[in-house]
Amino acid sequence: MKTCFKIHHKKTYSLLVALLVFFVWSNLAFGWNYPRDGKFKQLRPQNDSWFFVDEEHWDIKAPDKWQHFTGCYASQKLLSRHMNKYLSGLLLFSIGVYKEYEDAYREGWSARDLAVDVLGILSATYDSPSAKVFCTYDEEKIILNMVFPLK
Repeated sequence: MKTCFKIHHKKTYSLLVALLVFFVWSNLAFGWNYPRDGKFKQLRPQNDSWFFVDEEHWDIKAPDKWQHFTGCYASQKLLSRHMNKYLSGLLLFSIGVYKEYEDAYREGWSARDLAVDVLGILSATYDSPSAKVFCTYDEEKIILNMVFPLK
């Protein structure tokens, strides 16, 4: 019996383990930036800017939501080459939920982060020659681009 979640290569196992180790390690290694306070909380919309650059804690000087979109988009493109695209999308979404769960005990979890994660995953999953979705930014805003090439 064939399953739609069949993993195709041994390299996939190594890739999955490396990805999970990276996320767990980065959470432990960088957890000091935002220490846990023991309270589960959500960021309120007025405190969860669509355009936020964390100059103090991160070396990457790019907007947070752009990083979420681009990270999920690139990860989905990479993982879906080695495994079922729906399984890789579910895996990435699960990692995003885990990250927001960890954030909930620090600065608070963000519904906008999860929404942008989903947009990145879906954009990579359903990428086609007839329509492209990608995310850019300038000095003050995040830009979600939809391109429909004319033939």
